[in-house]
Amino acid sequence: MMMPSTLGGRSPLFALSVSAGFVLIFIFALMAWPSRMTFGASHMYRSYRYAANSKANVPISEVIKLLYQNIKAAPSEPFIREPNGSHLELPPNPRYTKNMGSDVLILDLETRPLKSTEEYNNGEYEWRNLNHVSGGIFNHYTYALVHGYDYKFIHASEFEDRHATWIKPSALANHIKKYKFIVFLDADAAFRFLHVPIEWMLNYWSIQPHHSFVMAKDPWSAREPQFNSDRFNRTYTNTGFMIVQNNENTMPILKAWHECPDDTRYKNCSQWKRPRFHEQSAFGEYIRYDYEQYIKELDCGEANGYPGVDISNCQGKLIRHYWFEKKNVKVDFRENIMNAITLPIQRVFAENIGGIVQEQEENIIH
Repeated sequence: MMMPSTLGGRSPLFALSVSAGFVLIFIFALMAWPSRMTFGASHMYRSYRYAANSKANVPISEVIKLLYQNIKAAPSEPFIREPNGSHLELPPNPRYTKNMGSDVLILDLETRPLKSTEEYNNGEYEWRNLNHVSGGIFNHYTYALVHGYDYKFIHASEFEDRHATWIKPSALANHIKKYKFIVFLDADAAFRFLHVPIEWMLNYWSIQPHHSFVMAKDPWSAREPQFNSDRFNRTYTNTGFMIVQNNENTMPILKAWHECPDDTRYKNCSQWKRPRFHEQSAFGEYIRYDYEQYIKELDCGEANGYPGVDISNCQGKLIRHYWFEKKNVKVDFRENIMNAITLPIQRVFAENIGGIVQEQEENIIH
């Protein structure tokens, strides 16, 4: 993508060095803290908590915006470059050309407390020990900050009679009225590219105004067709990543889905209260057949799976879902953040900002 040619009234190199330095000083100052925060005295603990929360520090939202301001893709960017050099090209005549900002909600739902919160409160937070749940949440929250979307983490109560994943329909219904789109991800799912906005993906997948739900299919194999298939041998869609659009059909779908286990509309839907795949099976067995035209089903490789999954080519092209190898959620997040941090450092060397690169024509001692 194009880099801005000027930044304010001063030279671009000066502005770059100032902005990059500002960000890096802040980040490296945080990184300079002891790698494992174990505090023997209460005043030490308070000082670390103060450093993390001090209003004198630049808000993390501003740091993230500054890091990504020159590398974030536009909604109608013609193509996205992949690390291997190939490109994901946008179809012609994209519908979404502007960032929707706070009209989009990035939503996390959990009945589990975040282990990282407990560690932080105990003064023991350590990135290296972070589990995949917190790693996934951090990915989603950072993505919202990069693009100016709203973000909510809903800590929901457990059901008494059904699996915890049944919290999804009601939580989506309770928030969709305030937004144009809700983007939901399980904790083991992640945005592959933090710099690619959801508007770009809506364009890439040709999402239309009548689409209430966007989901990716699960992997399917002819060798074991009974897995990930409904009673009609049709492949399930995975509810670990959903784009929900606010239109006239969305609430009826969510209501039907939420009430499905009560067996009022769909006989025998209660069988999916606890057995796998819970709410996903109910959606695949019943809901989608009544609302077919309002549901966009993506190929598995578009927004499900991860590198190394050969079945159905579920490689996680834009959204990755680590059903296994969950630790790689953190790896994806780390690689995205490091790319944003090191790009301005590399530019310093490439453009020799400040004259830090000097040529030594003769290898002699003067």
